[in-house]
Amino acid sequence: MNTVDLSFEIEDITAFHLAFTDQPGYWEDYRGGGAAAAESARFEFREGWQTVYPRRVEAMLLRVTLKDGTVGWGESNTPIGPEVTALVCERLVLPMAKGRLFGDPQVLWNFLYDAQRGRGYAAGFYLDALAALDIAVWDALGKRADKPLAALLSDSPRQSIPAYLSGLRQASLAGRIEAMNDWADRGLRGIKIFLDGDLDAGLAELAALQEAGGDKIEQWMVDTLWMCGGDTARRAKSDFGKLGARFLECPLQPENLQGHRELLVEPGAPIALGEHFRTHYQTAAWFDEPRALDIYQPDVGRTGLSDGLRQMAAARAAGIPSTPHMGSGLAVFQAATLHFAAVCGDECLQEYQAGLAERAALVSETAWVYADGGFRLPDRPGLGVEIDEEAVARYAVMV
Repeated sequence: MNTVDLSFEIEDITAFHLAFTDQPGYWEDYRGGGAAAAESARFEFREGWQTVYPRRVEAMLLRVTLKDGTVGWGESNTPIGPEVTALVCERLVLPMAKGRLFGDPQVLWNFLYDAQRGRGYAAGFYLDALAALDIAVWDALGKRADKPLAALLSDSPRQSIPAYLSGLRQASLAGRIEAMNDWADRGLRGIKIFLDGDLDAGLAELAALQEAGGDKIEQWMVDTLWMCGGDTARRAKSDFGKLGARFLECPLQPENLQGHRELLVEPGAPIALGEHFRTHYQTAAWFDEPRALDIYQPDVGRTGLSDGLRQMAAARAAGIPSTPHMGSGLAVFQAATLHFAAVCGDECLQEYQAGLAERAALVSETAWVYADGGFRLPDRPGLGVEIDEEAVARYAVMV
């Protein structure tokens, strides 16, 4: 059993809003949309999607300094408004947490959640701030103990983590097929595609990719980005199931618990979701019978590692496997997700955001390196990420 001392006091928190305005866009040239007119200089809405996205990659990094001088780094999954999360971290969270002795990071998370739960702060930017701080503290504790973070989370973490690619983002089908073949040659065995609101086009896309790739790609995942409903959701579940999709992600609106319960029992592809949850209080009803999902996708940039572990344990108790969501984030967020994946079990492949990994190299160096279809758990202590603070300063947005 793990006997590492996990107690700590927080001395300081510094948060950075980063904007990579000189780099390719968040979605790169996805389906040729990179040239579309912007809704604003900063945000855009894609045809067929309801969710706003940044025009360029933005992120929030957090540096925590413990009383003993140990430094750790955290990151929230906050692609829209990261400066809000940064402000919450420095102006609200730091004064509440500084100088208190916490027995472990989960005690810190509980304390900060309790501080605002009576006011209804059960999600959103406040919880994103808690997630970033939680990751940073775990990083610091791993460095203090001279152990990889996964070794603090579990006595027997998985050493090898197979990955699937989050989206083929080239403009044309021919370009996406070429990219698929290139990734297959590099050992990748799973790919997720995104629908843009046109179910028939999505079905044709997957069929074309499967025909072109043959048996090179063993697992296909489909993300509808919450844009199905009623008969469309049932048909998507059925038809993508017939094409062998490993799962259908986010088929209905994220609040629609009953709709997901009803869709779950329909024939077809398994249902996967979870990136919008922050706490185990939110997930409980989705795991209870009649349950509302087949595969759980916690996002540690929103749950933090501490509450993410509770959510994963509750899902496992309900017989639901977990495969962490890998959303918008740099090396700190990606490393935290991969350490978390190392303790989730062997049921599913781990999502990999290759384009964002390239952006992360601009401000950091990571021990997590993709090779031969996945990642190996590194020996480096903490998250395994070294931050270049001079580079951070170059991309930091000054308030």
